[in-house]
Amino acid sequence: MLHQLRKLFEQIGAGESVEVRPEKNVRMISAALMAEIATADQKVDARERSALVRLLRDHYQLDEATAEDMVERALTERNEATSLYEFTQTVNDNFSERDKYLLVKQMWVVAFADGEIDAFEEHLIRRVAELIYLPHGLFTRARAEARDESQLDAD
Repeated sequence: MLHQLRKLFEQIGAGESVEVRPEKNVRMISAALMAEIATADQKVDARERSALVRLLRDHYQLDEATAEDMVERALTERNEATSLYEFTQTVNDNFSERDKYLLVKQMWVVAFADGEIDAFEEHLIRRVAELIYLPHGLFTRARAEARDESQLDAD
């Protein structure tokens, strides 16, 4: 997944004509990073998958089928992942601080979806936050808000 997205961004950077609009690129980056969280513990819980679909659908105002398709592609193709750097570089180039905060918060929502935070999930979110230069205060705020939302959803 990461490899394919990297190739897409190389094409865009090289000025090649690509039939994907920029907002779709952002969506796929978000889907890929959240899919990495969902699979960080080597299993995808149905609650994590549901959270992925809901977050993409709500945040990008997608229909259910489009969000499902994006999640399916992100989960299926994740084995081709190479490095987070290409994605985080694109995030740094295209996301505002608020967008970065929302991305990290969404990653936390996925991590909290199954009721437990795996050490790999936490490490990955922390690493992404560092690579996108999200201030630590916003990192901890994103985690706290995602935790609070997950507790409300559980009630």
